[in-house]
Amino acid sequence: KVPPRMRPHAFAANELLLDVLYVARQLADIDLESLLIYLCVSEATMRPMLLDPSTPPEILDLVRPPEQYRGSISRLLVSDRLAMPRETVRRKIQQMLAGGFLLEDDEGRVRATHRFDEAAIQKCVQDVYTAVQRYDARLRQLGCAGVTQEKTDDSTPFP
Repeated sequence: KVPPRMRPHAFAANELLLDVLYVARQLADIDLESLLIYLCVSEATMRPMLLDPSTPPEILDLVRPPEQYRGSISRLLVSDRLAMPRETVRRKIQQMLAGGFLLEDDEGRVRATHRFDEAAIQKCVQDVYTAVQRYDARLRQLGCAGVTQEKTDDSTPFP
């Protein structure tokens, strides 16, 4: 027997994942493997800045935060995190470096470029937030607890 609410959660999660992939694909005409690699590198770039409690809050509002606050990731770790062949990751990262989507540091690690000032990136982040709100609403529609404690109508969290 399937555990209670398993199927509704799986359905809502599938919808959310497809929504996020659709939104992210609007940024660039790249294949899904390249998109996953880009998202992995982007997460690694933002991780230290957002999770290190010593990061000054004003850094988060800068278009080009100092590199000391930004993270990077090796191709090997990208390959491991995504369970993709190393050669595929190497080749696709090389294409994204050439296309200006990624930067490489002196140690051969990669990081995302500074793009948060672009309207398309800001719209993408807003659209992903809206997709998460739809996910929450879908769970509630299917009789499951949502992901928030209470339903809010904060559809525009960005000024």
